[in-house]
Amino acid sequence: MNLEHHYATLGDAFYTHVAIQPLHEQRLVEFNQALATSLSINIKSPHTKALLMGEDPLPQSLSMVYAGHQFGGFSPQLGDGRGVLLGEVRGQDGLLYDLHMKGAGPTPYSRRGDGRAVLRSCIREYLASEAMSALSIPSSRALALFDSREAVYRERPEPGAMLLRTANGHIRFGHFEFFFYQGKQAELDQLIEHCLTFYYPECRQAEQPIVAMLLAVVKRTAQMIAKWQAVGFQHGVMNTDNFSVTGETIDYGPYGFMEDYDDSWVCNHSDHEGRYAFSRQPGVGLWNLNCLMRCFSKHLERDQLVSILQTYEAELQQHYDDLMRVKMGLEKTADLHALLPPLFRLLAKEKMDYSVFFRLLAQFEESEFDLLLDEVVDRQALLEWLQRYQAARQLNALSWADMSERMLGVNPKFVLRNYLAHSAIQAAEQGDYLPFRRLLNVLSSPFEEHPESDELAQRSPEWGKSLEVSCSS
Repeated sequence: MNLEHHYATLGDAFYTHVAIQPLHEQRLVEFNQALATSLSINIKSPHTKALLMGEDPLPQSLSMVYAGHQFGGFSPQLGDGRGVLLGEVRGQDGLLYDLHMKGAGPTPYSRRGDGRAVLRSCIREYLASEAMSALSIPSSRALALFDSREAVYRERPEPGAMLLRTANGHIRFGHFEFFFYQGKQAELDQLIEHCLTFYYPECRQAEQPIVAMLLAVVKRTAQMIAKWQAVGFQHGVMNTDNFSVTGETIDYGPYGFMEDYDDSWVCNHSDHEGRYAFSRQPGVGLWNLNCLMRCFSKHLERDQLVSILQTYEAELQQHYDDLMRVKMGLEKTADLHALLPPLFRLLAKEKMDYSVFFRLLAQFEESEFDLLLDEVVDRQALLEWLQRYQAARQLNALSWADMSERMLGVNPKFVLRNYLAHSAIQAAEQGDYLPFRRLLNVLSSPFEEHPESDELAQRSPEWGKSLEVSCSS
């Protein structure tokens, strides 16, 4: 494992050196071999394993400091309260990837917390990040899961765990906010240079590199959220300290995948006002980008920053429309906006499962309406919609069969339902990781049939729909 340490060169204002503090009787219980191979990491090496488990010291491991807007209120100093950046490794694609350990023990930014993670939250993040990657949504990835016999106290005593994850970068909007609001211009300039060098090197060729970089950040963020909306994913805690400058989904906590369609759905039990409800995610993305733009007010004119922000809505809408046309098997000439709003009203009225509906739509044979009509009470309303949809799809250049095959490649059979994660966690807490691995297997290739695991594609039972997740999740 050849670690590089470019972030460590920025200086003490950006972090505190911290070591992994091993858990009591910890074990490596899951390892992402395919991802490790792509990063040239050999987990079988005793030295590598000892480094990752905190048994041998790492050269320059550190915890980052940053700020952030949390549920709309500004927190001037946050940081990696339970995380350690081990360094960067260079993948076989030539790019750098962070190695970051979650649950590694208290840091100067723990805010009186224990710096630990529980097995429940580590399993949820492992499953979600791998599911998102398989759905082609930019995301951190899970590399290794460690459990232990150490008790960690949340609402109840739970098994302590650590999660090793990778990402293109862990620099957040909150990093810029931290130095901007403290008036640390030199450090802010350093941070901008670092991002240009390691994340947006192509922007250096532009006439105005900072403008080019911010336009790219806006574009990546817009496309990420468009993908969330298209697949029915809700992040749950869209604070600026949870938004990556690389446009990746990071910091999985009380997330959820849409089941019964409801655009006002709030997956986070702690979000009492619905700030981060599903339908509000695009607007929150813009709000967060506006917070980021303020940090560049001494580098660019206000009109320039406004102009950059104005690219967000069109980019998000265009990308979302493109995704939904493919999801529905329609070509770009189809009038998507004549079909989607009435469909969503129907799905909400019928409490139809979002992913199940679109998977069935991909299997819909021309003029064979019963497959879908049997799923609803108001058959006439859905029939009228299906007839309009069929007429639009019949205008495609591709044959019906070819388009159906394409739709099956973008509409997952398997999504991470909360009750499935809950059941896998319960088993793992008793030492049985088979349900976790079975679930991980189908989520890693969610468009395949996996007939041996059909039960994992079923709708949630009623008890599963009422499970709650909060920020401790």
